[in-house]
Amino acid sequence: MLALPSPTAEGSEPASVFARLVTEPEIRSVSSDLFVSGHYNLSVAEAYKAVDKFVAGRVPDVVQNGTTLMDQIFSPTAPYLRWSEMQTTSEQDEQKGYHRLYSGAMLGIRNPTTHEFGWVDEPELALELIIFAQHLLRKAKAAHLGAVKAKSGKRVPT
Repeated sequence: MLALPSPTAEGSEPASVFARLVTEPEIRSVSSDLFVSGHYNLSVAEAYKAVDKFVAGRVPDVVQNGTTLMDQIFSPTAPYLRWSEMQTTSEQDEQKGYHRLYSGAMLGIRNPTTHEFGWVDEPELALELIIFAQHLLRKAKAAHLGAVKAKSGKRVPT
């Protein structure tokens, strides 16, 4: 479990915590300077745009973005990206759950931070959201391309 240092601990200022915890280059490169300079909303927006761009890049033929992209790419019925063969209930639940997390992150985090000023105005909240974006990015990096077997045993095209 991730435990953020208390606000009074040495090295606990948000920029220091960011530097220690945000290590994925795709996110760090677009959000670090913004975060450190206090542009928390923009730093979060850029982190989620980086996730969106990475996922879109995994499947070149798809031209969507945001929620539509995530719904298509991580669809529980015919995913372009998956983490298992989706044969057991747990494997299916993982796909369904992450499908919702990715779509929800685009709808509930990326969109408001992109379309509104100051949606995220606290460094702690920004850091939490950026760390969640990093988790989604890492999970997308671990996903496999390709078709999965349907319950019927037939291959489902992706």
